[in-house]
Amino acid sequence: MAEPYVIKMPQLSDTMTEGVLVSWEKPAGARVERGDVVATVETDKAIMDVEVFRSGYWRAPAEANSVIPVGGTIGYITDSAVETVAAPVPAAPAVVPTGPASATPPAPEGYAVKMPQLSDTMTEGVLVSWEKAPGDRIQRGDVVATVETDKAIMDVEVFREGYLSGPLVAVDAVVPVGEAIAWLVESPEQVSHENAVHDGGLRQPDATSAPVATPLPAAAMSGPVPGADPAPRPQQGAASPFARQLAGQRGVDINGLRGTGPAGVIVAADVLGAAGGRAAPVASSVLPSPRCPVTPRHDGHRKSDQPGDGRFPEYSGFSCHRAGQARGADPRRQGTQAFRHGGDRKAASQALHRHPLVNAAYQPVDKIVERSQHDIGIAATTEDGGLIVPVLRGVEGKTPEQLQTEWTSLLEKARKRRLSPPEYTNPTFTISNMGDVRIAQFDAIVTPGTAAIIAIAGNGPEGMPITITADHRVVNGAEAALFLNDLKQAIEHPENWLGSGGPVIPEGDYDVQVLVIGAGPGGEDCARELAENGIRVAMVNDAPAGRECLWRGCIPSKAWRAAADRIRPGARRAMGITLGTPRLDWAQLEQHRRGILQTRGRNGPENRSGCENSGAGRLCRFTGDHSVEISGKDARTLTFGACVIATGAPAFVPPIPGIQDALKSGAAVTSDTVWNLKQPPARLCVIGAGAIGMEMAQMFHDFGAEVRVLEALPRPVAEMEKEVAEQLMKAIAHNSLRLQVLTGVKVTEVAGATRPVGGALQSGDEAANYACDLLLVATGKRPDTSGLNLAAAGVALGDRAVIAVDASGRTNVPHIYAVGDVIGGYMLAHTAGQQGRVAAASLLGHSARYEAAKDCGVTFTRPQCAFVGLSLEQARAEGIDAVEVKVPLSIDAKAMMTGETDGLIKIVADKISHRIVGVHFLADHADTLVGEAVMMVSAGLTLEQVAGAIHPHPTQTELFGEMARRLLSRLRSARAAS
Repeated sequence: MAEPYVIKMPQLSDTMTEGVLVSWEKPAGARVERGDVVATVETDKAIMDVEVFRSGYWRAPAEANSVIPVGGTIGYITDSAVETVAAPVPAAPAVVPTGPASATPPAPEGYAVKMPQLSDTMTEGVLVSWEKAPGDRIQRGDVVATVETDKAIMDVEVFREGYLSGPLVAVDAVVPVGEAIAWLVESPEQVSHENAVHDGGLRQPDATSAPVATPLPAAAMSGPVPGADPAPRPQQGAASPFARQLAGQRGVDINGLRGTGPAGVIVAADVLGAAGGRAAPVASSVLPSPRCPVTPRHDGHRKSDQPGDGRFPEYSGFSCHRAGQARGADPRRQGTQAFRHGGDRKAASQALHRHPLVNAAYQPVDKIVERSQHDIGIAATTEDGGLIVPVLRGVEGKTPEQLQTEWTSLLEKARKRRLSPPEYTNPTFTISNMGDVRIAQFDAIVTPGTAAIIAIAGNGPEGMPITITADHRVVNGAEAALFLNDLKQAIEHPENWLGSGGPVIPEGDYDVQVLVIGAGPGGEDCARELAENGIRVAMVNDAPAGRECLWRGCIPSKAWRAAADRIRPGARRAMGITLGTPRLDWAQLEQHRRGILQTRGRNGPENRSGCENSGAGRLCRFTGDHSVEISGKDARTLTFGACVIATGAPAFVPPIPGIQDALKSGAAVTSDTVWNLKQPPARLCVIGAGAIGMEMAQMFHDFGAEVRVLEALPRPVAEMEKEVAEQLMKAIAHNSLRLQVLTGVKVTEVAGATRPVGGALQSGDEAANYACDLLLVATGKRPDTSGLNLAAAGVALGDRAVIAVDASGRTNVPHIYAVGDVIGGYMLAHTAGQQGRVAAASLLGHSARYEAAKDCGVTFTRPQCAFVGLSLEQARAEGIDAVEVKVPLSIDAKAMMTGETDGLIKIVADKISHRIVGVHFLADHADTLVGEAVMMVSAGLTLEQVAGAIHPHPTQTELFGEMARRLLSRLRSARAAS
């Protein structure tokens, strides 16, 4: 006789430790199929059906009303109707099968492919299908199997190469998280074709998994009517089986009760409250957000309004709304589904911005958690009739069209139960919209972790009914009424927030309409956009226009890079070309570099009409939220309607003993001061292996120097995709013999105020010394706003001393914006330029936002590193069910022709929508290839669109279409198999 499969008490929340077995949905001995509901269980805050994931005959030893710990046994499934399960006896010896034992073949020497954890509470999963067979060659990123829990279905990908080997877990086996389902071995000879005899779904019951007959609390069980039948189902709505049973025992009429369970279901706590019993209070989720103490007003509500049953106090308000059309906006845009469906979420966000307490939550004991980001959950129905609440993140920074695009993808995954935990957990506000099913009006239930939920009903003669239900400990009645009124205004008058409504610059008797502080790429692009639209702009700058990018960054470094590339012999010898030994004329190169800077510097924004430039060398500090004091020649006070801060970030110098003396003497330089060299050094040490450090290291190597790079992190160019960085290191080791990159090392001392300079290193427990002719400090940049006196304007700083802004660049002061390096993130010239244009558009009254997930970058190493959008890890962290495809350049014909075969290209796409969310490069001409990838990601192109595009031959752009077709084929095969 086969061993029975154990059904355990599931964990319905992160804090749940036990549950009540409410009812049996299948009688003992009944035939059950995979997916059948066999029981209902309940805690103080949730009801859940218990589904089974294998077929057999049901055995239910636990009694109804039993309180069973999470993981405890509630029943069994056997293979035949005649099999019985002996009741476990504590302290009894283990049952030993009388027949011959069936053992899993021994595991091979290799890598275990394990059951992944699809959610925080998952403990086991079902092996749904195998996508690969034993002996198949597996590449990094291949999907080998599909697994499932009650919430999600997910592909099992592997991240190393090898051959798939047994022992393989059988299809439909239930496997604990972290246990092996298969193996990867190095050679075909090691492959095992055996099947695993997995006991995860065939466990012998033991004393520890026996039902615990813990009685319910005395208040809950006092006064039952012996032998009472459950109360009839309510005439309207629904009630849990346990609630009906308690109502029958206590003689409570459940038709008069208001349910507090999911979707308004009447639960046991509602019955106990009506009968005078006291239920366990609702537990609040622990929220990782800033908290503030409960004010006396809130504390009074909390104490006086706490219901007798321990639930949090809530109330409802009602209003009717008529959806409006933005005056002056494009009517074609207003009439789209994108506005009608995305608009309600955007309108809610507008109201939340005015009433932040509605977006907050109560946190025991006596704390209110404030959230600045609007993560709005919207109730949805799955294909099998279940309820789930997908969450739209950061609604405040997105347009209705963008929200509708994201919602379409989320809803498709929600219906198929393919959401990952970040896509359905921790909303800050919730919407339940039943207008499509013609509901006239309804109330929704506030869930723990939020302060309010709105219920949207169908449009009627009076408009669209909207009800708000709120937690009275956080939101009082007046606040809720004001929120509904502002929501009504936002829905009926979208022209007030949708954009195209004209400039939003405050009017007044100001010297200028907009002041831009800083004339780098962010400030310059912002000023140009505003001036070209008739806005009076003044620029204040402490350096010549162009700032770091033009004078100390992108432009001069790429002039050096161009010279270094021409020194390099490259593939000339393999092509039969022999030239003389290259010789560097440093003075001529510097003349060339400075000529470029002077030409570019003459094209600054000060020559454009409508833009007043104070000239270089001017500093300013805020004296109020509409005024600054400008120092230097002709010092004065300037008033403004709006302001954009674009002051950049200087090179960061770490606090290493002796480093400041070396910088003062010239024995050490930064990326700001390296441009004053009279000759390139013979020996160079670079502290920092980021983009600047690696670019400089390779350039000076090509100029003839011996170079050592010292990096504290485990890998260089950490901002690039991991495999791209790893492959770059291999290429450097092969092609740059005088360039050494040391990772995981810390410079502990800089010794020598004159050249040569040296110092001490620490790598783990080992110490070492270094020596060089020049030390280059390339440890990144860090904003310094100490001279701006931001406090006078009320501008708040975020983490790491950057200015905190939203997606439009707006600070906490509505008419003051900040862009570029001063707000952190990608400290790149084109990023600052885009942020400057977004800020200008917002000031002009348009809807615009910067999207970091669509940004890009190029590091001019050799080969070049580049990225657009998200890596696979980043996409999955954002809740995208992502997959990647890659191609090595060693197989590309064009790369073979030019002798530039080092590197690879990757595409990252959403499995569900097939939208391309990232492209990553290591290629000699990544700076030109990246342009097409930018269009793919920024336009949200799908794999089908890229696969169907015609690319010229022979070019490396052909690889985009080839990869898209390969990935499409893989996804279609997986879908067909499932």
